[in-house]
Amino acid sequence: MTDTPSWLSTDEAVQDVTMNDAPTTGIVGTQSATAAAAPSPSRSAPMEVTGAETIEAADAELPRMILFMRLANLCAAGGMIACSILMMIGLPAVSGFVLAIYATCGALLICCLETQLKFLRVMIAVNFGFLFHSVWRFLFYLLLGSVAWSYDTLFGKIVAGCFIGCACFNTFILCRYPGYRKIREKIAEEEDKRIEARISKEVRRQATKSFMGGNST
Repeated sequence: MTDTPSWLSTDEAVQDVTMNDAPTTGIVGTQSATAAAAPSPSRSAPMEVTGAETIEAADAELPRMILFMRLANLCAAGGMIACSILMMIGLPAVSGFVLAIYATCGALLICCLETQLKFLRVMIAVNFGFLFHSVWRFLFYLLLGSVAWSYDTLFGKIVAGCFIGCACFNTFILCRYPGYRKIREKIAEEEDKRIEARISKEVRRQATKSFMGGNST
């Protein structure tokens, strides 16, 4: 008889099944490892786009934040001037009078800075550069706030609180947006161009008006 023993047939069948399955398992394992190790471009691309969009959004909102900061600074400076004038009218002691004059000059400096007039802007940038530094501006605003608090009046304490708030907000803007000074100069130049265009238009209108008046006579 040519029939092989049952135990030999079983061993050969198991060996054939093992040999047939081994390459498939290795290929599947290799493909799985490669797929796990390979970075997914669909995951990294949105992160880069999101970062770029965040920077663009920050640059886009900077002019609006600068405008809000200018208005806040002008309001605080106006309040300081009014409070100091009231203090001087009340004929305080010499020390209080000197502090009121100093606070008025400091508030006028802030007003000149925020008006963005060209000749004032250059002079302030040259002689009062500390106003463009976050730490020194913060300390300057705190100093003015402490002077207003020393008036020991309700109005003075309100102005002091406004200056403390402006100090924190100004420091946040200067630290949050490193391109603050560049954007500020750009806005100032645009304002100068608008003012010059308006002046030129008014001059031409006056010249035309005077010319037409001379011809009529």
